[in-house]
Amino acid sequence: MSSNDNDNDIFSLVEIKQSFPDQWVAIAIRQTDADGLPSAGVVLVHDADEQFVWPALKLGDADDLVYVFHTAGRRRTTAPLGLLALGS
Repeated sequence: MSSNDNDNDIFSLVEIKQSFPDQWVAIAIRQTDADGLPSAGVVLVHDADEQFVWPALKLGDADDLVYVFHTAGRRRTTAPLGLLALGS
């Protein structure tokens, strides 16, 4: 966890989906489930338009593992969905 993270800034994927319906969301992963999949994180950026999410990823720390997803489920994407290590 980054030193500037606050436990109050960490949200489960369920909370994120409820807070940002029908949005693209990028989170810095802070918790994973038993299978190693993201389960909670800090919201870095969200927008209804995917093209505004990917460029904004520079907001995360270089060490963050970032997960990008659409809160309504599968959507057509212009970039590969999933995990991204910043600074790589």
